[in-house]
Amino acid sequence: MNSITKPDQIHKNPREIKVEFSGKNYTPFGGLSLFNKFLRKLGVEKVLDRVNPSGTDKSGEPKSPSPVRKGGYSVGRKIMSLVNGLVCGLERPSDTKVLQEDKVAQTIMSYEGYPSQSAFSRFLKSFLVKGAQAIGRKNNQLLLRVRNDFAGWLKLTLDLDSHAKTVYGNQQRAKVGYNPKKPGRKSYHPLLCFIGETRDFLLGKLRAGNKYTSAGALEFLKECLRIIPKHILQIYLRADSGFFSFEFLHFLEKIGIQYAIAVKLYSTIQTELVGLSYRDIGGGVDVAEYEYRQTQGKQKLHCRMVVIREKIQDGKQKKKQPKLFELQGYSFQVIATNIWKDTPEKVWRFYNGRANIENMLKEGAQGFGLEVSPSHQYAGNMAYFQIGMLAYNLVNWFKEKALNQTQHKKMLKWIRHHFFIIAGKLVSSGGSLTLKLSQSYPYREEYRQAEARLEALQIT
Repeated sequence: MNSITKPDQIHKNPREIKVEFSGKNYTPFGGLSLFNKFLRKLGVEKVLDRVNPSGTDKSGEPKSPSPVRKGGYSVGRKIMSLVNGLVCGLERPSDTKVLQEDKVAQTIMSYEGYPSQSAFSRFLKSFLVKGAQAIGRKNNQLLLRVRNDFAGWLKLTLDLDSHAKTVYGNQQRAKVGYNPKKPGRKSYHPLLCFIGETRDFLLGKLRAGNKYTSAGALEFLKECLRIIPKHILQIYLRADSGFFSFEFLHFLEKIGIQYAIAVKLYSTIQTELVGLSYRDIGGGVDVAEYEYRQTQGKQKLHCRMVVIREKIQDGKQKKKQPKLFELQGYSFQVIATNIWKDTPEKVWRFYNGRANIENMLKEGAQGFGLEVSPSHQYAGNMAYFQIGMLAYNLVNWFKEKALNQTQHKKMLKWIRHHFFIIAGKLVSSGGSLTLKLSQSYPYREEYRQAEARLEALQIT
């Protein structure tokens, strides 16, 4: 019998393709060239080099980062290495091994080498809480720089939400609490704030999983307000029912924030719904309203309750997690607000504008490691959470500044597969480097337009 390894017997089927690992200077991440050009325009790594994992000194100023050891990486380089991994879909530090082995991708990113998984583990373990918070402050610093301190803006809308972040180990401060996706599993329960008009991430706080949504919400809001430039004359706020509390609403009223917050339909609220006079606004939806008054000690709360009633269609499939109370063939939604001048339907539509936050959280969970807690240490997981939300903002700004997506922004998955995951070959000729992308790449024109926008981009 002849050996099957002979050349004339290996490929009898003409459709069979031989595979060899002999190609040189190839990368599947050719589009990182475009993204990292944007990062260099912003000077992100230089800003992050001021982060010290151990936090701040007694004066409250960031400590100078520790000097980089020989053969090591600066703090900014480690953070941005994780950011590049996240935008490529490598959600865990252990997944970044492909970038550690990809010398072409490193050249594209202007890196000489790439941290290993063990280097990332040591890095996250080195964080104290104040050090993790420093990443968030640098994110805010970049946000205000990109938005030019919101010069010319008169109002901003804050969208608040919380998120159950399941863990699969014994991470510090992870607790069993409300977790609709994985009941009974330990989790974190972060608070998050986004800017409705721009979809920027403003602030996040990682909390134990057994914390109720409103726990610490008032102090969290005050932190958000300290970031917003003083010239903003009017702030609006939207939030789900977890934020509906006397203390929270009383504070909003006191400082003049106009809000629309969903209300849990307690029995006392349900009794109000039956006798109201409803008005048809089309599409099977009726609206009504009533005034709500409550007193705690010497403090009084007076707000408007906007009620949305929708007829339940026969045979209509119910949602897995119904949010609306059902009564006599109708579903109900109640929104507490101090916006008196607008019609009930306009308040309802304003509140529905926060639906974008569901997309933001979905993008964070599916694209920026929001569901990942790679460290056993709370501060390390907090740092990774802040790095993920920094990556979220950088991509959000990249969509606008490079891809010209302002009104209708694509999700990261779309951006990744259209502009980041592009096969490329790095060629050296005459002392210069050229990244060669495929002739059949279908978005060449859009890529060139993005390059031109980045070339002209000026951020002071």
